[in-house]
Amino acid sequence: MKKFILSFILFYISNVINAQTATASKFLDINRVKAAIMNGGDMHWDIFGTGNARYEVPKGNGVHSGFAASLWIGGLDAGGQIHTACQTYRQTGNDFWPGPLDTTNATTNLTNITAFDKIWKVDYNDINTFITQYNLGNVPLSYTPTPDILTWPAKGTGNNSRNLAPFVDVNNNGIYDPMVGGDYPNIKGDQTLYFIFNDNFNSHTETGGLPFGVEIHAMAYSYGCGMTLSGRNELAYTTFYDYRIYNRSNNNYNNVYIGFWNDADLGCYNDDYISCSVQNNLGFMYNSIAIDGCGPNGYANYPPAIGTTVLKGPLAPIGDGIDNNNNGVIDEANEQCLMNVFDYYNNNIGSFPVSTTNPKTKYHFYNLLQGNWKDSTKFTCGGTGYGGTIPTKFVFPWNNYTGNPCGTWTELTASNLTGDRRYIVSSGPFNLPAYGVTETEYAHVWSVDSSATTNRHIASANKLILDVQKIRSFYSSTQPNCLLSINTGINNPKLNDSSLSIYPNPASSLLYIKSEETIGKSQIKVTDMLGKTVLESKSTDLYQTSINIEQLNSGIYFLNIKFDNNKSIVKKFVKN
Repeated sequence: MKKFILSFILFYISNVINAQTATASKFLDINRVKAAIMNGGDMHWDIFGTGNARYEVPKGNGVHSGFAASLWIGGLDAGGQIHTACQTYRQTGNDFWPGPLDTTNATTNLTNITAFDKIWKVDYNDINTFITQYNLGNVPLSYTPTPDILTWPAKGTGNNSRNLAPFVDVNNNGIYDPMVGGDYPNIKGDQTLYFIFNDNFNSHTETGGLPFGVEIHAMAYSYGCGMTLSGRNELAYTTFYDYRIYNRSNNNYNNVYIGFWNDADLGCYNDDYISCSVQNNLGFMYNSIAIDGCGPNGYANYPPAIGTTVLKGPLAPIGDGIDNNNNGVIDEANEQCLMNVFDYYNNNIGSFPVSTTNPKTKYHFYNLLQGNWKDSTKFTCGGTGYGGTIPTKFVFPWNNYTGNPCGTWTELTASNLTGDRRYIVSSGPFNLPAYGVTETEYAHVWSVDSSATTNRHIASANKLILDVQKIRSFYSSTQPNCLLSINTGINNPKLNDSSLSIYPNPASSLLYIKSEETIGKSQIKVTDMLGKTVLESKSTDLYQTSINIEQLNSGIYFLNIKFDNNKSIVKKFVKN
């Protein structure tokens, strides 16, 4: 807390003057990470309480791997004027406010801000419990879903967009009506924190830049079964952030950059180094020495590494001649801007050149997003990245990459002074046309190599890169879900043979199975909504048979019947 006492005081002074700020905060906490999320574009610190770090990993140990993080946006309008929307610690003010914008003039008001000054937190299990109770006929008679499911901001009113938070429209009527139609939120991961914010309620007192007139739909999410799913331990230590950015203005913006800014204090805040892995679109932080030694706030003999990888980014301008996604191919179809810049700056603590310290103006913020220092000079190869002769977009590459102008160069090889670093992973430049939309998505990954006996800080950095590769593979899979799809609980499975029937349905003790024709041997399996097998039996003739389901708990189940000819039938039934 000591390093930001002054900033925290200034934050409160600022809020007295301009009280219409984002005030909601909730924890993303379903796995081994407990991360504070706010609804004003910033996160990972206790802005409304102690002012301390709130990115605790592993959850419950009292040690944190991040102090603050935020979304940054910068770009130019047709007249060349700079527009910026960024957040750090709110010590000078705000660039973001809660809620959507009017789609006709890109403005908002205090009533709208107040209505959306919240975060909707929904778990996978909340949704499946609701689906079960709805299909049992208990909604609305004896069961009420969680308040955040009930109030899910699916549709806007007035001149706000009619399509806000995504949802599953079970009865296909275009209305979000969970109590009548069984609709429910369409979330990512096993737990989602959803919120909407904008950059056009007031002057931008954080950066001093002009507003864009953007409305941002955000999902912070994580997976709750990473410890047990096919050895995917890395999921247990990862949080994800998806931002859909709508330009509600009539301005066409060019040279736009979107950045993930991170003040990632790894336990002790003043002994960290930064680096990047260009091929993995990853910027990260690691301990400068093998021991993170600052008492109870440090990780002691097992210093971790933490990094941000860009999973999805804006579409790159066609034919720009740049390998925007760092896969070795230039100007491929539908190429995305992923990590196009990785740079940093130092806190105003220690003997660092002024141009390498905290940004204060719109020019400073926009420069950092582009890969320039505050004084508009380029980041350069060697040393601290300041004052050299060979420009680079990626500082301190951990391993070589195609087109690397710097060769072998890390903070370790340069023997840089340690410090309180803040890094920026930036995507761009790209164009954001009037009334256009773009999307960017990040994974924030934490790793530690507890098996290493020497150079544990280096071992953790190497493990982080491997874990990020696994996370990227998981994300790009067909259905990147940790558990079975939520849709399992609501959709009737496709039937392979309508001649087979089950009755009664709902059933209490015996469930009868009857076929209109004689069918030979079969295997019968009953699964719950999460795919767990709860009952198995065999039948020599399925013309008519029964199974005893008396011991099953009340709920929805699926009857899976597989025949000797490899054909199968799936039927859904309800146990009273």
